Amino acid sequence: MTIPVINPNTAKFSWTDATTNADGSPIQSGEITGYVVGVRSAEGTTQPDPLTGSYPLNSPTVAASAVSEAVAAMSPMLQPDTYFAAVRSVGPMNSAWSAETEFTIAQPQPNPPTSFGVA
Repeated sequence: MTIPVINPNTAKFSWTDATTNADGSPIQSGEITGYVVGVRSAEGTTQPDPLTGSYPLNSPTVAASAVSEAVAAMSPMLQPDTYFAAVRSVGPMNSAWSAETEFTIAQPQPNPPTSFGVA
């Protein structure tokens, strides 16, 4: 699997909201009050990874009607690295974290100098 390289200024985390609870019953109005995206560095991970479900960086809670969140909303801003991220619903009872997705933020490459010449 190829790990996607993203631009953190334009990329978004996206998800499909759940329609049922863990017991199979339908989600009722008010059960989900928002969503939180959690992110952790992939540095030093092993398989199986004991850090799955442990996210030191969290987005601000977005509305229950949201199905995406800007990567740039993470605070602090994500630096070049490879990361794992997951989303969960929040409310009176938070959901478990979703399956993780992995992505990389590459170090930006500067443009070359211009107006080069010899006189």
